[in-house]
Amino acid sequence: MGMSIHTVLRSIQISAVPVGSTYAILDMQGRVLKKGRVESSNFNILIPQAGTYFVRIGSCVQRIS
Repeated sequence: MGMSIHTVLRSIQISAVPVGSTYAILDMQGRVLKKGRVESSNFNILIPQAGTYFVRIGSCVQRIS
């Protein structure tokens, strides 16, 4: 999978993901902050504040800051 995840200010930009996959944004303690189903292969998710998070899409997990 050529998935790409980047942050710009308080937005997580996600590209090249399979439509229909599930996603979740987790804090460092593993609490789910946002979750849903991918409706477009490229999309943005706003986060409440700057910090370090885990992004899980399907079975792939990536740490972002």
